[in-house]
Amino acid sequence: MTAMNHPFGDAKWIGGTEEVVSPIILRRFNAENVSRATLYITGLGYFEAKINDKLVSEDRFVPLVSDYEPRDLSKFAYPLHDTLTHRIYYNVYDVTALLADGANTLAIQLGNGFYRQTERNCEGKVDFGDTLKALYALELETADGIVKLYSDGTETWKESEITYSNLFIGEKIDARVQGEEKPVFILPTPEATLTEQTGTPDRVIRRIKPKFVGYCETRAIYDVGENITGVVRVHTSAPAGTEIRMAYSEELQKHLELNFCSIGWECIGASGLNQIPRDAFITDGTSRWFEPKFTWHGFRYFEVGGPVDDLEVLVIHSDVPVTSTFDSPSEGLNFLFDAYIRTQLDNMHGSIPSDCPHRERLGYTGDGQVCAPTVMMMMDSRKFYDKWIQDILDGQDVNNGHVQHTAPLMGGGGGPGGWGCAIVLVPYAYYKQYGDTAMVEHTYEPMRRYMDYLETRSENGLVVREEEGGWCLGEWVTPGPNVLPVPFVNTCYYLKCQNLLVEMAKAIGKEQDIPAYEAKIAELTAAIKANYYDAEKDTYCGGVQGADAFAVWAGLAGAEMAAKLAEKYLELGRFDTGFLCTDILTDVLMEYGYGDAVLKLLEGEGVGTFLYMKSKEATTIWETWHGTVSHNHPMFGACARQLFTGFLGIRQKKGTVGYKTIEIAPRIPEKLDYASGSIEAPQGKISVSWKKVDGKVNFEVQIPCGIDAEFVYGGEKKALSCGMNAFAL
Repeated sequence: MTAMNHPFGDAKWIGGTEEVVSPIILRRFNAENVSRATLYITGLGYFEAKINDKLVSEDRFVPLVSDYEPRDLSKFAYPLHDTLTHRIYYNVYDVTALLADGANTLAIQLGNGFYRQTERNCEGKVDFGDTLKALYALELETADGIVKLYSDGTETWKESEITYSNLFIGEKIDARVQGEEKPVFILPTPEATLTEQTGTPDRVIRRIKPKFVGYCETRAIYDVGENITGVVRVHTSAPAGTEIRMAYSEELQKHLELNFCSIGWECIGASGLNQIPRDAFITDGTSRWFEPKFTWHGFRYFEVGGPVDDLEVLVIHSDVPVTSTFDSPSEGLNFLFDAYIRTQLDNMHGSIPSDCPHRERLGYTGDGQVCAPTVMMMMDSRKFYDKWIQDILDGQDVNNGHVQHTAPLMGGGGGPGGWGCAIVLVPYAYYKQYGDTAMVEHTYEPMRRYMDYLETRSENGLVVREEEGGWCLGEWVTPGPNVLPVPFVNTCYYLKCQNLLVEMAKAIGKEQDIPAYEAKIAELTAAIKANYYDAEKDTYCGGVQGADAFAVWAGLAGAEMAAKLAEKYLELGRFDTGFLCTDILTDVLMEYGYGDAVLKLLEGEGVGTFLYMKSKEATTIWETWHGTVSHNHPMFGACARQLFTGFLGIRQKKGTVGYKTIEIAPRIPEKLDYASGSIEAPQGKISVSWKKVDGKVNFEVQIPCGIDAEFVYGGEKKALSCGMNAFAL
């Protein structure tokens, strides 16, 4: 452990043997007249703690995932030689109410999590260690003073009833196992900084009673009714030794067979078996409930083989409240709102915004940066991003400034622009949403170092490569073959970030840096135009796959090109873009007032539209427009932000942050009769409702106190007051 101020004193890391799947560590102690008891605790990978057989918290999958300690990065599928920052989070719990006068027992059960994930090997060997371990300090306040109990090697450990556990595959629980207590081992101390946990832990958010749909051979098939993340909890009174087998999928095939195609079945694990999520429970003859403890699954359908008396689905994800509402008569808009929220929540675990909750489960910086502004607007996610931004920073190479494609680093491919630029784009979104310059100050130098890194990956003013042997993507998952030049996309991101750094430098008193940014902006602008701009046709890269939207977004063009984009997509009526430009395109169109074009895209049908997903009974957003691979990827849904900034018109005025100064400037399409919704700003709820009646539009706008608000529509402007504002135009 790096020398830091933490409460663990002389505590030792302790555990069982390398072979044990999920050990339980026991510490017995006496306590009398305790006025307050505080438990400081962590474990690698996950832990669950109980005192006197009562849970110390409802948190799941803690500590939150991080880049725990050094690994051999050369064993990754895309080898790296970076030097990272390593951090282990610890949790703090008030356990006073759990103590008894006299004898007490602290039990810590450990699970593999990402720390010892050795089955999925598509990214190479990415696990951290062979042996699970725990560290704790228990502080007891009494009338005689403070007593501190540390993990010190006097504990015992035993095997638990979990006999197999893998984050990507599932668990096997054998209730007949009765572990024999043995002395713990004192284990090596990780080379990492201990940090009190920030972020948002996972919890059971809600419970669903699934619908029985029939049998496939002897297996009972159930439909949850929506694509969720969590586990299935079953009750059984079957005789001892009875095995109950379960499997999970997003889709059904003919004859009610589970279809594993979208969740990773093509991935072959270290054991040689396909990556198919399964759980198994072996009974001990008592009447009891079973559920997996150290994994979650992403699924809508599941099968049960074996006798169960009852079951329920536990929906589990990071405890991030949804703080937005939206309604309209548009099937496309309403589906986008509902499906995006469900998809995003399904992909929030361990304070990491993942790409999918089953096949990969990784915090891809590309997916994460695209969705971050939307999540911050629609959900109470500030603590969540406090932690994930730190993950991005910890994954930056301390020598050359390289930023990883996943945060925390778990392998995966990506690119220098849409992925690595998350180190600028996510803190900037945080700054805009919350008005917090402290985040800018915290991330400013890492941002600058990444800009320097991009310069080393450039030739003739264009970003042309990433790490040797790794990926260098531009756009990703377009509906047809991706034809956008990779250097064009990456250099547009480089240019955009330079412009944002000018804004952030002003915010924190770093004006002396601005001339260098402006010089770089001029250089990048010239390079992009020289290589990709057709002056005669006034287009970049022939306008393919949203290229001109990239140009407007990056500051290379303005209103005239935005107007041509609107004309093009009004006629096309579907997206031809990958996930990066889908968000950028809708943002550009709304910025310049083209709500009709955005409505046409969001209400379109066929491949390249959200209603195509809905027509295939999707309840979450797909990874690709065609529906191949995962059916639970949030990245395309980032454009749901336009429901609020566009159709409802809730926009911060240029140059302002934290919703201190806003304008309500709705982009009202000709073919949309009403819309209503709300978001939660730092000052309180902002709600907008409009409805067309007898040739006019009736507006109701609620503004919290502490916001300077103006209404802008149809060439008119009017000041809005604190509270409800109602009028017709």
